[in-house]
Amino acid sequence: MIRMHNLPENIKNALKPYYKEGEKPDVFPAKFSFKGELYYYFTFAPAEEQLILRNDGSAPFFEEIKEGALLANNFNTCIEKFVHIGAPWAVANRKGNYENYQDILNKIERKLGPFPEDVQKAYHVVKQVPGIIIENQRQILEAVKKADELWLIRSQEELVTDQDEALMESYFVEMIQAQVRQNDIQIKTEKERKKISEFVSSKKGFLNLTAIILSLRLKPFEKNMFSSNHEHADEWGEFSKLVLTGNRKAEEVKDHYKVFNKLRNPKS
Repeated sequence: MIRMHNLPENIKNALKPYYKEGEKPDVFPAKFSFKGELYYYFTFAPAEEQLILRNDGSAPFFEEIKEGALLANNFNTCIEKFVHIGAPWAVANRKGNYENYQDILNKIERKLGPFPEDVQKAYHVVKQVPGIIIENQRQILEAVKKADELWLIRSQEELVTDQDEALMESYFVEMIQAQVRQNDIQIKTEKERKKISEFVSSKKGFLNLTAIILSLRLKPFEKNMFSSNHEHADEWGEFSKLVLTGNRKAEEVKDHYKVFNKLRNPKS
């Protein structure tokens, strides 16, 4: 794994003119292969800017390397998002939580059924929710595992190719889409979930301990499941459509200037 301390001396010397006093440079732990050449990818803190050097220490001009910068930046960004977002999602106990939710729904049907027609229709919709969330949680975990395995191999080999970048991007998309589907099924079934909760609550009586317990068990889900009260609910329809059916690459093009503006390679 490439680190600042084990860089070749010619690379360390080539790097010096590009960072300022008080900045801390860091090197990506693997070289990038782009159009038949190998490159080092450096970042600078706190400036949050980047520099790409050839394997011999020379700095390619901006126009020569801007496509390579997009590749390196996207691979690095995906890794950061897997670490800071994907890993917490993967270890979240959604599987256990929604197995519990499924158990609650089963008990509602068994203990409080048969339902009135409108409640039965709502129940038919809601009973699908736990399985969808659990399946998408499995997909999140699988995407995080695949990304981790790819990064482990590439960091050990100290080499990343454009094929690796495409793979890492695909794992990231898998993870994000699975998370969106988890939230999407929640907000789309909000009305039906509310009807089930109201039905259970209506069955609570002085002696109906079962309904009281089931109502209490539903409360955390009523509070925490994604709904129209969420701060991002107004934009959810557009956002979910973009993630699930939109052209991610086309959207990324709009932000390329952000990468280019932070690239320290000489312009001419």
